[in-house]
Amino acid sequence: MKTFISFKQKLIITYVVFIVLPLSVLGFGAYYLYSQAMENKLSDFAEQVAVSTSSNIESYIQELEKFTLQPYYNRGLQDLLTLEQPSNPSSELEKKETIEKNFSFWQSQRDSVQGIYYFDLPGTAHPQIYNQGYLPPSLTVEMMPWYKDFSASDENVNFLSLHKPLSAYLNDSNVVQPVFSLVRKIYKSTTLMEYAGYFEVDFKLDDIKKIMDSVNLGKNGSFFIMDGNHQIVYANDAIDDQLLANLPTLSKDKQGMQRLTIGNRKNIVVYSKVGNYGWTVVGDVPVVQIVSGNSGVRNSMIILGLVCISIAILLSTLSSIQITKPIYRLIALIKRVEMEDFQIEYANPPRNEIGHLIRSIIRMSRRLDETVRNLYQAEIFRKESELQALKSQINPHFLFNTLETIKMNAEIDEADSTVEMITSLGKLVKSSISRGNDFITFREEQDYLKSYFHIQENRYATRFDMAVDVEEELLDFYLPKLLIQPLIENAFYHGLELKQGKGKLAVTIRSEHDTVIVQVSDDGLGITQERLMQLNQQFRSSMSGVARSSSIGLANVYARIQLYFGGSYTMTINSEPGAGTEIRLVLPIIRSESEVNVYVSRHNRG
Repeated sequence: MKTFISFKQKLIITYVVFIVLPLSVLGFGAYYLYSQAMENKLSDFAEQVAVSTSSNIESYIQELEKFTLQPYYNRGLQDLLTLEQPSNPSSELEKKETIEKNFSFWQSQRDSVQGIYYFDLPGTAHPQIYNQGYLPPSLTVEMMPWYKDFSASDENVNFLSLHKPLSAYLNDSNVVQPVFSLVRKIYKSTTLMEYAGYFEVDFKLDDIKKIMDSVNLGKNGSFFIMDGNHQIVYANDAIDDQLLANLPTLSKDKQGMQRLTIGNRKNIVVYSKVGNYGWTVVGDVPVVQIVSGNSGVRNSMIILGLVCISIAILLSTLSSIQITKPIYRLIALIKRVEMEDFQIEYANPPRNEIGHLIRSIIRMSRRLDETVRNLYQAEIFRKESELQALKSQINPHFLFNTLETIKMNAEIDEADSTVEMITSLGKLVKSSISRGNDFITFREEQDYLKSYFHIQENRYATRFDMAVDVEEELLDFYLPKLLIQPLIENAFYHGLELKQGKGKLAVTIRSEHDTVIVQVSDDGLGITQERLMQLNQQFRSSMSGVARSSSIGLANVYARIQLYFGGSYTMTINSEPGAGTEIRLVLPIIRSESEVNVYVSRHNRG
């Protein structure tokens, strides 16, 4: 006897063998610790770079401060600026030319100089502003944005962050390169206790750009200079607006590092202040760059992990094959049952829970097969009986009236008309009683309807206008026999016969979107809403009780459509009392006898 091993025990063995989860946790843990160490290392390095860069910029600005001492290097020029007051326009012009020549010379010594200005101290006899270019006479030092605070301070040098040069304000120009400036108080040569004016030098960012461009943090990292108002002075690359919006207020420490999260992206922000000038060098290092730098270690760990996982998967597969093989075979058996194949077998099912389930499903499928066979035979018998009942329920009213008309014609000896009516009646009776063929072509149906209309024309003379129109390409297609005649008879006896005056009846057959549309319309008495509701109710119950109905009627036509074609095809009625009625059939296009056999076989199967 085979040893019984439960399915649960086999799963436990598989879980023990399966070691992918512990290996994954170990690998990801080691990688996380290594990434954290690299993140700390890179943040320290970025902070050192920020400190070094800010130190270089500070040294550069200190060098520029020395440049603003140029008036002190020329005693004669210093006296000209601070002591001498021109006595006439000629001497004033000579003073201006001398100052501008010196300004041009100093500017040529350093390419980064944008402009040089000297402002006489307010309160002198004729305060002047000197520059190489044109300045309006109305311009005064009090109009300068730095004057109020700088004149009241004890500082000798004032640093101005990024701003438009004076020439841009005078020209109202928006397209101009911004500058930063140093303003120095110029003391009289006779005393160091009293200053006579302000010496301003505007500098371009060219040298700052060279310093910043020498810093590189890789593809995704960047450095930029920001002033005390969070205005960007210079940046290596475009700065993300989200970074600026989420940039925390930097602490008052000279340097530091902060972590910042923007959406799903983590950034390390390092900073170092540039002396006392109000500038701060800020570095932005996305953590994703650090992770990408660990790709070598990550790849090695992945390879090692894949090897271990492969071994674990191999062992797990060998164990799970024995567990899952019966399950997959059971699934295959169930799929066969879904496809209505109930003759399933399973040789030597395993002696466990799965084997017990397999044996139960086999027993169930056999019982289901027996039940389906019984129901199938009963349904075939029921539907065949219903269809035969539908075909046999022919109202004798029409046949009786036709014979009465023939009798009247014979009495007045209209022999030719009598022969034509008997011929037409013979066609109708022959078509209705023929056996062995449940479908006819639209051409045959057209001939049938014309014979019917001919009989009615002889009976009612010119009281009714009757027409049948079949689309040419549909003439050789097929439809169920005796499907349209009950609709026409219904239109005559319930809509037109009781109408006062002349009536119209039209049958139109056409194709529309892979279907055949049959429309039978009259301008008779119409149908009330209550009667329409009764008819719809009769349609819904027709499939269960139509065989017992006493009239071939509309419900029988609806039932035959459902029996042959199913719910996708139907019959609808539109009617208004006093305006007439339109009955619309939607049928499939049946092009050949082989397609007819498909629908007949489907009907026979139920």
